[in-house]
Amino acid sequence: MQNLKHLRHEKGFSQLEMAGELGIPQSTYQQYEAGINEPKFSTLIRIADYFDVSVDYLIGRTNVREPWDKAGDRMVSELSCLRNSRAREAILALLREIRQEEK
Repeated sequence: MQNLKHLRHEKGFSQLEMAGELGIPQSTYQQYEAGINEPKFSTLIRIADYFDVSVDYLIGRTNVREPWDKAGDRMVSELSCLRNSRAREAILALLREIRQEEK
């Protein structure tokens, strides 16, 4: 939850206000920010959705803030702009290969 405090500050919320927005006790939210407790997966998703960031960004695994579907849409848009069809196909093939390796 490395980025949680930063995201809360961006919204200009106190811990109490943020806890209220998420429907959790302030003490629970405070423990998340302090790293004392970790949220359940369903809560983690709710927090990421609230801030419109990826779960990976929220927990500090990436610097990409956008949720995957938005980042993926952006990537597809960028690829469609490539004029060199061989380059576009090579990039798509590489992405498919990476996806297969992750499974």
